[in-house]
Amino acid sequence: MFVRQSIKRLALPVAVAMVLMLVHHAHPVSADRFQDNIFFNYYNSSGDLVHIYNLAENNTYEYDDECHPGAKYAIVVFGWKIDCEKYFVQDLIRSAWWNLTEYRGGCVMCMNYDRFAQLPTYARLRRNFKDIYGVLKQKLEFLEKEGFSPDNGFLYGFSFGAQVALAAAKEYGTRKLKEIDACDIVGTGFDTTDVNAPNHRTAAKNVQCIHTSRNYGTRHRTSCHQDWIMGDCGINQLAAPLSPWGSHGVCTLLYNAAFEHDFLARAKPSNCTSESEVRSWPEGFKMGYNEQRKATVRGQLFAPTFAEFPFNVNVTANSNTTTTVRPPASANDIEQLPGFEFRSAANELLLEEEEEINESDEQDES
Repeated sequence: MFVRQSIKRLALPVAVAMVLMLVHHAHPVSADRFQDNIFFNYYNSSGDLVHIYNLAENNTYEYDDECHPGAKYAIVVFGWKIDCEKYFVQDLIRSAWWNLTEYRGGCVMCMNYDRFAQLPTYARLRRNFKDIYGVLKQKLEFLEKEGFSPDNGFLYGFSFGAQVALAAAKEYGTRKLKEIDACDIVGTGFDTTDVNAPNHRTAAKNVQCIHTSRNYGTRHRTSCHQDWIMGDCGINQLAAPLSPWGSHGVCTLLYNAAFEHDFLARAKPSNCTSESEVRSWPEGFKMGYNEQRKATVRGQLFAPTFAEFPFNVNVTANSNTTTTVRPPASANDIEQLPGFEFRSAANELLLEEEEEINESDEQDES
């Protein structure tokens, strides 16, 4: 009897210990799935890929004369169905026309989460959001431990990548990073209401947001230090046919062009509405990375856009700009993506239904 009771007394603690041990081991397995499959591509001053870093492997870059602890660093984060080799990502990093390696220098990286970005449905990518931005947050922490100052840190994100960059930076530390530029932040799966707009100003000392679409882009346009309302009230862009994502994707073209061509702030068009219009700004104040007076301007700014490169002027109406040559298009410059479809930001039910349909597929992938 005594032995039987003793066994019963021991059974519960042993069972609890086994469960705790299983839980303890289960968590890293889930986390490793993202650490194992997300990479950070390093590019040198010529724009050549020189190193691929992975958190799980912890294969630290040996660094060089320009990319080393104490130097500036920039991380580019793309969106759904995109990767580090996409034409506009490469334009941003290393194009002969515009690039971070030339205008910024230091360490230039692209966060390659292609394993998840290529998921066939957006809902499945959205469900992995927290784990994806968690890896970026860890990378920022690792860089700081290696001697990189967050005050020298810069993030650029487009679409879903903008949400990833902003969320990672917020968890990394309130206004810890120096700068973030967010290009047409995606609203689908994130804009759950018309009220309670997120405060992206806490993500960095300066957060510049460029808005180019309303069907894919966020409806919240007062969340950043500078909210640029481009083209037709930030809803449509004349250059939309040049991008497979329409006005949403045009944001990447405008941002890249802004390294060489000024998108100057203008008075609010009469057909546009504004919640926090900037009434005055320094002469020549412009959208993009190169504007150095951002700290003096807060609110919504407006800039016209046009159908042809360089997009900041009407080429057909201005003889002085007709000699401007558009950078050569790559093979996938206006590639159509089969199955690419965003839902309306207001229709969250479609996302939920899609998640249920693909639940079994997601489990198989795990």
